[in-house]
Amino acid sequence: MSTNSISFRGKQPRTNQTFNDLVMRFLQECRMRNLTKESLRRYNNGLKKFLKHLEAQQLNVNTLIPHDLTHQIIPAMLAEGLALRTVNCNICILKEFFKFLASDGWLKTNIAAELKPFKVQPSLTHTFTDEHLQRLFAQPDRSTFTGYRNYVMMLVLLDTGIRLKELADLRVTDIDFEEQSLRIQQGKGRKSRIVPIQRTCVWELKYYLQERGKLEHDYLWVNLDNEPFKASGIRIMISRYCRAAGIRDVQCSCHTFRHTMAKQYLLNGGDIFTLKSILGHERMETTEAYIELFSRDLQIQHEKFSPVEHLAKDFPSSIEESERSEF
Repeated sequence: MSTNSISFRGKQPRTNQTFNDLVMRFLQECRMRNLTKESLRRYNNGLKKFLKHLEAQQLNVNTLIPHDLTHQIIPAMLAEGLALRTVNCNICILKEFFKFLASDGWLKTNIAAELKPFKVQPSLTHTFTDEHLQRLFAQPDRSTFTGYRNYVMMLVLLDTGIRLKELADLRVTDIDFEEQSLRIQQGKGRKSRIVPIQRTCVWELKYYLQERGKLEHDYLWVNLDNEPFKASGIRIMISRYCRAAGIRDVQCSCHTFRHTMAKQYLLNGGDIFTLKSILGHERMETTEAYIELFSRDLQIQHEKFSPVEHLAKDFPSSIEESERSEF
């Protein structure tokens, strides 16, 4: 980042600080708020890109006005060909950064306060079909420890919809067999939650723990050396099984299991409020997006189980069959 000294107009006298100095102050404040390393990395990278745009357009943070953000910086990001979701992430970063500068006295006002993210149409969400799942779960060699471990991991992914990191971070003590649940200790944003598991998962996890045996550490998933099985290994495993199963028409990842779980949950009558809790979404809007994405599937499911259609044969109709086509 640039080390040129910048004089910021503060609410109270401040010594001159470089842009990099202020970013470091901002990141330190984020650490004090206990933000994750991933959030810190994202903020740092986003502000580096922001500085490049400032320098390219010969703008100075000290003299920036809201119009500069909306008519120069953001359009420059779009001109780069960045996806709207990426631009929205950058907008969120700028809003947090300028909020900090204003509240800490480095700027008189938060010039990003009125900055709004773009409305993004829901993107295509990949899900596994029943045939995909049958082929996928047939891949692990369950006569071996690693094959059985992989099989159980995929069961847990499908049953719970948890994220890759959440799966990899599971400990033996996170399983509550009596309550049939998993405790996610470090979910997204370091938020914990309880996720239900069903009978099949409970049985398979119990048997897996017998095969795993007692170890000095508490990590649930281990390799043949009894070391924790890392997220990168899980990602590779799923990709390999998908190729072996000939699944090429959908993206194969832990998130595909997550989307599949959400879809099947809704199609089978699950409510969106419980789904939000299970998936660990911070905002209801994130969960509601699934309804829009799977609206056609939900319509088909409703047709199958509509009480009116089910009883229609017993209802006297006011419209003759031959006349219905006119409507």
